[in-house]
Amino acid sequence: LTDSGGFQMVSLLQFATITEEGVRFISPHDGTEMMLTPEESMRVQNCLGADIMMALDDVVSSTTEGPRVEEAMERTLRWIDRCIEAHKRPHAQNLFGIVQGGLDPALRERCLKGLKERNLPGYAIGGLSGGEAKEKFWKIVSQCAAGLPNDKPRYLMGVGYSVDLVVCVALGVDMFDVFIQVEQQDLEQH
Repeated sequence: LTDSGGFQMVSLLQFATITEEGVRFISPHDGTEMMLTPEESMRVQNCLGADIMMALDDVVSSTTEGPRVEEAMERTLRWIDRCIEAHKRPHAQNLFGIVQGGLDPALRERCLKGLKERNLPGYAIGGLSGGEAKEKFWKIVSQCAAGLPNDKPRYLMGVGYSVDLVVCVALGVDMFDVFIQVEQQDLEQH
């Protein structure tokens, strides 16, 4: 599984400018610029040969509110079309779309509907685990998992606390990725 680079829009926001074209990052080390577009993300992931590739999405922090959340969700739907068009190995590599919409159930529903219309091999639930209350987190995971096809993988991005894994499997999630346990183990060893 490879990620598209979308998470860096949140983690490196002070070094990024997001436009319809893509995301322009400025290196915090040497000031060089890099443009990440849906097409470039697909090119890199195709070259890596991953079995599962994530579409480039416009990610905002889960605690963000207001018009920026809707803008990001709508751009995510436009970018999935560019990712599909740029994907060179659809029979060998599975492209997953990422459900966005913050903590707004109506925006999540619109994104779910838009992604399902594209009939992708699998789907990810993104934009969570950014400081929101557990009850809100579980409510959005429940909505998204229930709204996605039962016969296709449902992947919850960036989640790994033990209780979250158990609850989210019960809610219908099939796959996870996380660095929390590794990070915690590193801290405990030092």
